[in-house]
Amino acid sequence: MAPSHRVESAIGPRTQGRIGTNADRLEGLFQVPARSCDRLISRSGGEGGLPPEVAARRRGGHRGPGRMAALALGFWLIAGAGPGAADDPPAAPIGDGSRLLVGVGDRVHIHAGDRRISVRDEAARLGVGTDLIELWLPRGWKDSWIDPGELSHLAETGSTPVVVHWFFGDDISRERVRGQLHEWHRSLGRMARRIAIESPVLVVLEPEFNNQPPPGETAVTDWPGFAAELREAARIVRAEAPNARIGVCAGDFSPARGLEAAIGPVADDLDFLAFQEMRAKTRRHDDAGDYLDVGASAVSYADYLRSSFGRPLLLGYLAVSSWDGWERSQARALDSLARRRDELLRHGVFGVIYFQLRDDPHHEGYFGPAEKHFGLTSAEGAPKPALEAFRALSAPPSREP
Repeated sequence: MAPSHRVESAIGPRTQGRIGTNADRLEGLFQVPARSCDRLISRSGGEGGLPPEVAARRRGGHRGPGRMAALALGFWLIAGAGPGAADDPPAAPIGDGSRLLVGVGDRVHIHAGDRRISVRDEAARLGVGTDLIELWLPRGWKDSWIDPGELSHLAETGSTPVVVHWFFGDDISRERVRGQLHEWHRSLGRMARRIAIESPVLVVLEPEFNNQPPPGETAVTDWPGFAAELREAARIVRAEAPNARIGVCAGDFSPARGLEAAIGPVADDLDFLAFQEMRAKTRRHDDAGDYLDVGASAVSYADYLRSSFGRPLLLGYLAVSSWDGWERSQARALDSLARRRDELLRHGVFGVIYFQLRDDPHHEGYFGPAEKHFGLTSAEGAPKPALEAFRALSAPPSREP
């Protein structure tokens, strides 16, 4: 269900639709997040968190504590001091947490005939929040899709760039991660060099990593070693782009949960976690009366992620299609989210990104013909009823007495 892409534009491709063994288990068990060590040192009286010599090793690529420290910290975390325990709520990677950050994506520019339209400028004209502007990078992306000057300009005008690195696509598995590790790392490093600007950039790794794997292969959610690979991916990006804020994105495939083995050991080493919510008439189940209650679903999934992993949360892409007479249904779905805005904030969600601003007649994927109608406006820019509902997310938060 994560968006795939075909090459179209220089900045931001057009998008097309949707998106172990005992040794593995031991690997996942003893990969203790380095940031957990930071917290432990800080709680024990270390001023500023890490001693200078440890901080220097971390900047140089040190990946965590020694074996004995890892074992000790592992028992400490298991005893109840890990994510979700009596810890201060984690700070959002950007913003001050006083309001929900709102944005749009999947690209930086829209191509309409001979015109190239800035997504940020068009969103601002329509009254849609522009705190976050998202760009998707599938496997095979080109350097020309990421203009560092464009990212810097976004940041200077108040929009944080969000870059989604979608290397494995819907076919992610343990076998494919292991078999394509070098190519993945090269893509990550190349991306990191393009996003190395003076302002924060949010990086979302491998959206919907919790998809079912291809037949005969192992889901990464059943592979504790995936946590170590995510940690290494984050290290590669931070080495080139120190202002990157890094997270990984799960698909809300409710009622399924079960992310603990895959990301539990690495959660503290990530700046945030992301998740998605997508809806379309082509995939509606007749017995799912709450299918369009996106707000309830988002709050429920945020509650699971926050209580399980204790990280700030980003609704990395929200998409509801208006295909086949669903214009009012699309609006109702987004209204259900807007009405839960303050509740999302209380559950640790710092931002929401809508996918996409305009309908894309070239879009294809999991939701079939509905993929072409995710926009808040038509392909020509005419507003849909959903536009007003999404605008409501940008309103100031209510104040409880």
